[in-house]
Amino acid sequence: YLYISGNTTAMKALQLWPIMSCMTVLLCVVSGTLATSEDFYDLLDVDKSATTKDIRKAFKKVALKMHPDKNLDDPDADSKFIRINRAYEVLKDDDLRKKYDQFGEEGLEKNEFGQGYHSWNYYRDNFGIYDDDPEIITLSRTDFEASVTGSNTPWFINYYHPNCGHCHTLAPDWRWLSIELQGVLRIGAVNCDDEFHLCSEQGIRSYPTLLAYPGKDHFRLEKTRDNLVSFILGLLPTGLGIPVTAGVLFNMRQQQQQHEAATHRPWLLSVFHTTEQLADFRITLMKLAAIFSGVLKVGRVDCILDSAVCKKLNLTEPDESGAILLYYPQLPVMGNAVPILADTAQEAADTVLQLMPDVPLISAEEFKELHDAIVQKRALHNAWLVQFTSENDALDHEFRKVSSLSAPIPCHRVLCSTLSNNDCDQLYLHKTPAFVLFKPGGGYEIHQGRLLAQDIANFAREAAGAPHFRTLTPKEFPSVLSHDTHWFVDFYAPWCPPCMRLLPQFRKTSVLMQQHRSTTGKPVHFGIIDCTSHAALCSHFNIHSYPTTLFYNNTMPHQYSGHHTPQHMIDFIKDTLNPAVIVLTEGNFEELVLSRAASVIWVVDFFASWCGPCQAMAPEYRKFSREVSSRSDVLIGSVDCAEHRTLCSQQGVSSYPTIRLYSENQSPNHYSTYNDYSRSAASFKRWLYSQLPSAVSVINESSFESVLRSQQPWLIDFYAPWCGSCVHFAPQFEDLAKSLEGEVKLGKVDCDAHRWLCKGAGIRAYPTVVLYKGVSDARVAASKARQGMQQPSGETLDSLHPEAILSHVRWRLREHDAHRSKHNLNIPRDEL
Repeated sequence: YLYISGNTTAMKALQLWPIMSCMTVLLCVVSGTLATSEDFYDLLDVDKSATTKDIRKAFKKVALKMHPDKNLDDPDADSKFIRINRAYEVLKDDDLRKKYDQFGEEGLEKNEFGQGYHSWNYYRDNFGIYDDDPEIITLSRTDFEASVTGSNTPWFINYYHPNCGHCHTLAPDWRWLSIELQGVLRIGAVNCDDEFHLCSEQGIRSYPTLLAYPGKDHFRLEKTRDNLVSFILGLLPTGLGIPVTAGVLFNMRQQQQQHEAATHRPWLLSVFHTTEQLADFRITLMKLAAIFSGVLKVGRVDCILDSAVCKKLNLTEPDESGAILLYYPQLPVMGNAVPILADTAQEAADTVLQLMPDVPLISAEEFKELHDAIVQKRALHNAWLVQFTSENDALDHEFRKVSSLSAPIPCHRVLCSTLSNNDCDQLYLHKTPAFVLFKPGGGYEIHQGRLLAQDIANFAREAAGAPHFRTLTPKEFPSVLSHDTHWFVDFYAPWCPPCMRLLPQFRKTSVLMQQHRSTTGKPVHFGIIDCTSHAALCSHFNIHSYPTTLFYNNTMPHQYSGHHTPQHMIDFIKDTLNPAVIVLTEGNFEELVLSRAASVIWVVDFFASWCGPCQAMAPEYRKFSREVSSRSDVLIGSVDCAEHRTLCSQQGVSSYPTIRLYSENQSPNHYSTYNDYSRSAASFKRWLYSQLPSAVSVINESSFESVLRSQQPWLIDFYAPWCGSCVHFAPQFEDLAKSLEGEVKLGKVDCDAHRWLCKGAGIRAYPTVVLYKGVSDARVAASKARQGMQQPSGETLDSLHPEAILSHVRWRLREHDAHRSKHNLNIPRDEL
């Protein structure tokens, strides 16, 4: 039997060629099925280790070849390209890529992303403007949150749109700037066509917009190369370095005698004998000060203003060729300088790095002594950074910055060949150089990022600040499976980009989780397992996609499938330890749900543990349960149909997930089914509240006048039914009605139906929440006329956050009551 759905061409073929075409159509259907199920990575011709930039470049290559504009003779060109575009839209997004890697296409919403595309010219001329520029970092939203948000690292970021002509005009200068300032700061670019939400969050309203971070300073000058360089260098805190005068030199030598350690950092001095030399060397000096920030001290000596210091350093002879650049291994002293001859700041920096000392090399005996001290918690420091090397490693002077940048964390270097206990093998170091951060008690982490000094130092500081976070191997993993422990374990692969983006967030979660110790009882330990090094272990526990995160609660594993943010992961741990969703089984479903009290409502999720969409929805369902947990009349439950098949069969559940609401005051089996496309906590909450009696009064022109005359305070939500934010806010307003019950009455006005009412109240945006505090007794007593009413405009609340509204309203009511009491005491009374 051959079943063809919706393929009219194939049906006609069957009618015309009853015998031969049967085989032809069968082949077409089979090949079509294969094409439909073709792996997204294969469609773009990339492997699973591809970075976001690799994926963009691969997509552009495929797009130029497969675009319908270039394949007019192919009737399926449109559907093929839509599928290619969908593959790109999924793989470029970390969250969607994770869902796809874990659940395949079943884990994605059917209509989600990639249904439209641009012209062929767009992909040729406008797509991926900076993808071929290694010095420019194209940032996704995830990259931005990990590398820019909350970081002190200087960034200069170009927010552009591919269809913007001015953006293309700026592109050559932006490329030049990235090379000109290489090593000075990080130059980034954000495609606002791809990253609309990120650009919106950053307040981008026009293109190109250039912002400097961490201060988020806006470049508003003419976009010339000189202006770009001067603007960003002027924002760097290092400036022109330290002005070295005779007084400064004297103080430094005094410190040398008192604190010898203070003199260990090298100096780079620029010496000027004319104002012209300073002007000519100004930009280079600012670059050098930024390049060596935290590594060595960059200073400047002006022999015109302070000839005494030049005399002390024997720098009295001017150099007519320009400024003099001198390197001092320690404090600037006469006869201890090495001249630096270079044409650019980058060349000067390379020369200086060659003169700087390597990371201190230690012997195997010293390594064992220091390692034992930190494992046994006898070390003076709470962390120790070690560079593991081999004799064949290429010489990289960049590492000479690490000791200074990672201070006060001590840093040493050791040769793997000198270690007798196969320490490098026990750490599963597959290549050198490798940087490992050891922690008290035996924990450690291996640096997985780029081998740049600043990145290594950042890793060391972040890892040192996460004492409950450690690397696990098959030797340590059994401790995870022991009773009476909580472990959150991330199974990852170093070649997996989403894994590398998750690691810093996972580490941050381990730190923040310790603040919730009161809710967990016992400490929650965090571990990571490299599945490339420990493939057998990962395979044994059925780990087939990365990253996979499991929370072990007393040996019982619970898989995490939510967003890779600390707050979402913390919520998952808390929900697992203190479940917000009631587990329903064949043993309790009848008693709890079907025999529920008349005033109780149940929302039940029928799911299967193997179902990808169910797992993808689970975090939102748990969040929904937490948000309605304050309501005693609503209970949230779930049934695992893989485990309780009979129960689900009896309830007529045939697809997953199926969400039902068992209403109050109804027959036991009466329910309504959730059919909305969106499976978010907000959508579930809106659906639930639409089934509940509202605690918010509907206000029209007539009842609004009663509100203005009322002594009772009112809180009114002015909304429009077409307004998405209004729809989202409505359930929160219902919650406020519950919280303020007995204190304030709540109402809502449909401004589409009552436009003149809203105009009279001064409403200009939706939703707008207005507080009417109520007329005082004195005003009512004074007059029954118009002056006894409140102003229609009331008090507009600035925030729509429920907690802020609740706090503000109660503060206003206390203030109003105090004023009303004082006012009423002053009303004249007679004794009768």
